[in-house]
Amino acid sequence: MKRKKMTTRNDYINFVQAHNNRTNVYTTVYDFEHFSEKMPIESTVIIDRIFLDFDAHEDTLDKAWRDVKQVMELVIKRDYEHTLFFSGRGFHMFIFGEPAKNMREVQVLFREIKEYLISKVGKDITLDDRVGQISRLRRVPNTVNMSSSDGNGNALYCIPLRIDDLDLTVEEILTLSINPRYLPFKMEGSKKVIFPKAKPIEAMKGSVSVPKTVGNLPILPCLHNAVMVENPTHITRAYLVSWYRDMISGYRNLETNEEKEKTLNLVVEELERVFADSDSIWLDWDKRETKKHAKFTVYNNYNTPHCNKLISEGFCVGKCWRYNDASN
Repeated sequence: MKRKKMTTRNDYINFVQAHNNRTNVYTTVYDFEHFSEKMPIESTVIIDRIFLDFDAHEDTLDKAWRDVKQVMELVIKRDYEHTLFFSGRGFHMFIFGEPAKNMREVQVLFREIKEYLISKVGKDITLDDRVGQISRLRRVPNTVNMSSSDGNGNALYCIPLRIDDLDLTVEEILTLSINPRYLPFKMEGSKKVIFPKAKPIEAMKGSVSVPKTVGNLPILPCLHNAVMVENPTHITRAYLVSWYRDMISGYRNLETNEEKEKTLNLVVEELERVFADSDSIWLDWDKRETKKHAKFTVYNNYNTPHCNKLISEGFCVGKCWRYNDASN
């Protein structure tokens, strides 16, 4: 992907205008205090919002709009500062708050919102479970969603929505999104969320289930949450490769180059199965680049990090079958 650090508002506007309607244009969900030459320094992330994604396609757009309106009832009741957008295929919402200490606090609020939504409409919801990844991207408002269509050959724009728009039908929203919607930026609501404190992992009750995947191998909940985003970090992808390596090898060291190459090919095949589809999550999937980087992890017999390391690095989303204690 063509990626560039913006240092001024004019640079940002010029970049968006140059690429809009030629390719999909994204920006980071979270802001960062410091950047390297091209990329944000992840340890400086400012966790002052939660990003809610209501994932939908043509046949589930009505359901997604239903879910949005239910969550908005809670947001409006609590007077949270928020913004809402139609992405061209679904909806996403920001709820703004006081800076959280870590992503686990954001995930606590997410679980509260999800439970609220389920209590209103049942378990068949469109709210995406992938929440709390600092590297997540969002579509820039008033840019074209190149994979969307109104059914008549018109690609749709990502447009802002306001509280007054909650009375609109899906058909009316689709009509609005044929063109950009240049509304002045406005956060509605007046109160910032105070993110709930997260209990220590060892104090949490219950167990996080293994997520469903389109691949042949299961993925740990923490890694699933981290990799099922448009732009996972390099270390996140490396941890996933090490997990697949462990699963395929039976957690043993690979001795010969022949054995390593065979395992590498199986790892890449699984990554391709999960992420190479045209509707996959990763925006920068490239099989050749993937194999080049995965080779380093597989050939050096890197194992999946222990739970204590994943917890300290902010990956853990709750107890799962693999968690035992800090030494696991």
